[in-house]
Amino acid sequence: MKKYIFLAFSVVVIFIFFFKSISLGSNDTICEYDDVPVYRFEKEFFEIKKDSFDIYFPRIKKKFPYFFSDTSIDFKYEVFLDDTLIQVLDSVNVAFPNLATFEKTIQQGFCNYKNYFPDNDIEVFTFIDKSFDYRTPVVYADSKLFISLHLFLGSTHTFYNFLPDYIKYSHSAEFLPASCFITLAGRHIPYPDVNNFLETILHYSKAYLFAQKMLPNTPDHILFKCSEEQMQWCLDNESRIWSYMIEREYLFSSSMDLVDRFVNLAPFSKFGLPTDSNSPGGVGIWLGLQIWNAYIDNNNISLIELLSETDYIKVLNSSSYKP
Repeated sequence: MKKYIFLAFSVVVIFIFFFKSISLGSNDTICEYDDVPVYRFEKEFFEIKKDSFDIYFPRIKKKFPYFFSDTSIDFKYEVFLDDTLIQVLDSVNVAFPNLATFEKTIQQGFCNYKNYFPDNDIEVFTFIDKSFDYRTPVVYADSKLFISLHLFLGSTHTFYNFLPDYIKYSHSAEFLPASCFITLAGRHIPYPDVNNFLETILHYSKAYLFAQKMLPNTPDHILFKCSEEQMQWCLDNESRIWSYMIEREYLFSSSMDLVDRFVNLAPFSKFGLPTDSNSPGGVGIWLGLQIWNAYIDNNNISLIELLSETDYIKVLNSSSYKP
């Protein structure tokens, strides 16, 4: 009899383990790190010798057709004579002689991604150009991620001298893997239809939750591109932040001022308090992430279901979020 009881218990344990392995709380899987190679377009292109350009350019254009249409640079022979672009290339080659430091993290992220989305295939490419649009360091299009390496050269690089310090800070290379998965999240999140502050922070924090699940070993201050001290400030003041929002009835407010104060990119969040400068920008998105994590803890939901969820009042109520 004991033998059968033990066998039944073992079956239950196996079932529970299997169920947990496909739930939102787990993203372990077995795959090879090179399942998703990172193609360095800028290296291959600029390795073409000027005297053999006409021979090799058609091959490059055939291999990377997407770089010769919707891009700010017309990759023709003249680019070899563009002093600004050559300076960008030199800086990128110094900062990224290879991608070994980040490629393993990116590949592990895609291992987890394939666990959640086994039918989705993604290609990853790096490139450079002369624009320094800090808003789009990584772009997703047509099942491809395009990484602008010239936007990850480090906060002290002279290319970023025209930017305010808090934006310079976001150009550190340590933010590269997280930027990839925050961007990739957009593939799986419905277009925003938000009418108040609660809906806004829950919608935009989905991308950070997605990145957390793909990169579970990446600390939150890396996801939010802020200092460890600023992230610790959020943790230390979580209940105060929540009380502040509740007492002022901000959650269901449609004021765009709240988006500027607590969601948009900024050096700090604007509570109107002497301690504001200790906070990171985008505290509202961080708060939304805490609500989602509470929701996950209290509900049986898959990542796909969560990313598609738009009943944000239900999410708040079902989360039992009370910091």
